[in-house]
Amino acid sequence: MTNISYSQKEIVNNLLKVEHKNYAATLGLVDAPTIHLERKELAEAISVVDRLSRNDQEFAKRVAILTIALSWEYSNKDYKDSLREIFVTALTRMGIAPSTVLVDEGYKNEGIYSPFGSYISKLSVIANQLKYEVDIYDKTYLLTDFQKNVWDSIDTNKVVCISAPTSAGKSFSIYLKIIQKLTQEYKSVVYVVPTISLVNQVTKDLSNLVKEFNFRDVEIYTHIQEKQPEKYIYVLTQERAISGFSEEAHFQNLDMLIVDEVQNIERVANDGDQRSKILYDFLKEIKHHTNTKRIILSGPRLKNVGNLGFDIFDQVSYQAETKVPPVVNITYSVSKCKGRFYFNQYSDISEEPSSIIIQHNEQIKGLGGTLYNDNFHSYLDFIIGRIKNKSNLIFSPTANQARKTAIYLANNAPVENREQVESLAEYIAEFVHKDYDLVGLVRHGVAYHTGKLPLHIRSAIEDSFSSGIVNNIVCTTTLMQGVNFPASNIIVRNPYLFTRRIKDRENVKLSNYEFSNLRGRAGRLLKEFIGRTIVLDESSFEIEQENEALFEFTEKELSTGYSEYYERFRENIDSAIGNDAFVEDGKEKYLVTYIRQTIYRHGENSYARLQEVGINMSREQIQKNIKTLDSLSVPPSVVYKNRYWDPYDLEVMYQRLKNNMIVKLPDNIWHRNTLNSLKSAAITLSQIMPYYFNRYISNPTKDSEQLGKYIWSICKYATDWGREKLLRDILRERDFTDDASDQIDNAVKIITSKVCFGLPMLLKPLSDMSEGENSILSVIENGAHTKVTKYLIAKGIPRDTAIYIKQTALADIDQEEPDHRQIQKKISDLRGHVSPWIFSQIESAGM
Repeated sequence: MTNISYSQKEIVNNLLKVEHKNYAATLGLVDAPTIHLERKELAEAISVVDRLSRNDQEFAKRVAILTIALSWEYSNKDYKDSLREIFVTALTRMGIAPSTVLVDEGYKNEGIYSPFGSYISKLSVIANQLKYEVDIYDKTYLLTDFQKNVWDSIDTNKVVCISAPTSAGKSFSIYLKIIQKLTQEYKSVVYVVPTISLVNQVTKDLSNLVKEFNFRDVEIYTHIQEKQPEKYIYVLTQERAISGFSEEAHFQNLDMLIVDEVQNIERVANDGDQRSKILYDFLKEIKHHTNTKRIILSGPRLKNVGNLGFDIFDQVSYQAETKVPPVVNITYSVSKCKGRFYFNQYSDISEEPSSIIIQHNEQIKGLGGTLYNDNFHSYLDFIIGRIKNKSNLIFSPTANQARKTAIYLANNAPVENREQVESLAEYIAEFVHKDYDLVGLVRHGVAYHTGKLPLHIRSAIEDSFSSGIVNNIVCTTTLMQGVNFPASNIIVRNPYLFTRRIKDRENVKLSNYEFSNLRGRAGRLLKEFIGRTIVLDESSFEIEQENEALFEFTEKELSTGYSEYYERFRENIDSAIGNDAFVEDGKEKYLVTYIRQTIYRHGENSYARLQEVGINMSREQIQKNIKTLDSLSVPPSVVYKNRYWDPYDLEVMYQRLKNNMIVKLPDNIWHRNTLNSLKSAAITLSQIMPYYFNRYISNPTKDSEQLGKYIWSICKYATDWGREKLLRDILRERDFTDDASDQIDNAVKIITSKVCFGLPMLLKPLSDMSEGENSILSVIENGAHTKVTKYLIAKGIPRDTAIYIKQTALADIDQEEPDHRQIQKKISDLRGHVSPWIFSQIESAGM
């Protein structure tokens, strides 16, 4: 430890030892009674809190928060009232007043502090709170000092870059600022997040605030609308956001742009990471084509986030950052050395871990391995059995393994005889399939959360966990970025993203930075002081850099642009560009595509645009390419709309289509030949455009019969999906044999990744080459063709729930010219008349 005295260090270390021994006993690893802190130990802790809470250094604050958390956790009830006043005073002094709800029941329940014994303490608390209060209309919100800093900085800076731990509350301060600005002159807000799960959460959070203030003129949408609302908030993925810069620009003027989880932009130069490229391109389009009043870039634990604003926008930006989370994170791990098992404690304020010899190691199995067999599962089940009354996220390397692990845990857990659990099980059975594993799992208080979950079921599982109906969720990386999931404990075996090592292939795993962010999910903000991560096999983790320690909360240093990658493959790239070569595939393919697209779009200005992103080509090379690209006959609008296709590839496709060598796409999802046309086009592109087919669908090298069946199944799903057939009805047509859940998961994966994304991306150039307007691919992508369903989905209601509501409660609505106010009125009357899991999804969308 640094910045604190030796005696303070000893006092804090003693508290950590108490926590360590008590938690080892809680997990059944040692035999020991629960240790409670005595009066003398509490007095020493109070002296540390009093001294360090007056220190402005972040490390001192972190030690003070840890001391408060552990003292409160292990003090006898008799001492809590005396501690309450001292800790409330200290927390407000440190600018973390919202956390006082954890030590004062009166403030938690009524918003008013319990009586103070000291009038001076009361005045101190009031004075410190006033510094961090913000007012919107007649409502007052109490922020942390970091949140207040974010709030103030947005008012005085065009570009604000935010770095903070996962639980620091950065999103909430941004939400409040959006609401405040909408009460003033702002009318257009775009909020960009990386995943659909995060779109749903941000939409829900903002919708609740809009409702709270009774804003009737603010519309929140998760898709860009053809007719732009007068006052709106768009919550978009980067894929949806960049569609605002096709031929028709939707974002000429913006009042506020927020980009959350901006750390993803660093992977822009990686060959396979298109999501990062889209985000980077979107921000560059914003720079060059949009007049934006305020820009906010936010991410967890970023070293140089302040430079990002200048790197992207050429604007000096304000850096709002903190390393002080209001929740204490402690990591525990199990290791083996010389025949003995150890239970190790890691804290971000301790220089070295502490260890306890495990007395009961009979259950500890599978250390050093990667297979998830019964031996390891019994070890995991033993640990969870000791903390079964807490909310636990269990990390799994793959989606298939997440389901198998959840099944094992449920088989060893009693059935939860509660009305809410049964209601959830019935909802899943009705709206997916009666043989779906989740139906039985939730009855045991267990679920899984992966990319294979249908969106409406994912929403229900998230709600059930947040409300404490389901306590144990086995999850993949789908919950790692940004989603505010209130877990007491994170349980991890190892950092691997595989269950079996494969020789001569890269076996991917979480980086230390990614694992830091996963551990940051532990701790329920404003519900618990302490969040714990339990690592079941310490031997699988390693230190990545010399100056790091194991389980340290790692920061990421961002770098953007294509400079390094371009220099590495410069010879091949310059050769391809200089010789107008057709590049079929390879590491440099995507960068050749980027360069040609840039030259095609910007002509003489492309030299500066390429220089800006680190591609230093000569003006002569660019000039030559301008002439060649100008000679292409493919319509410019097609090139503009397909920025991730090489213009030369689009030319090939255009000529084939012109010569009737590719079937034309139907312009209507109800066309009698829709399925065959989609299949024929996809098979042709697998042959003439294998690079794109492999990117969006699969490797086309499999035999033609097998490939044909696979493409047919995708196109069959796409046809049913676009025709608004409910997922449950699509699945009922399938003849499930041995493992219904596995087949359901695979069907959902095909629909979410290949039908809703891959097939539309592959066929989009063909659609754009149509003579008239062709919306069939957007219909397939959204799974909706009627105006009512499209409206409900755009408001943030999951697709299947939207269709069900349209078919039932909204069946008498005019489908051609729907009245949105009438829709909202009918939906608001559904409470108590539909499943609570359906109504929760509607309510979350602000309907």
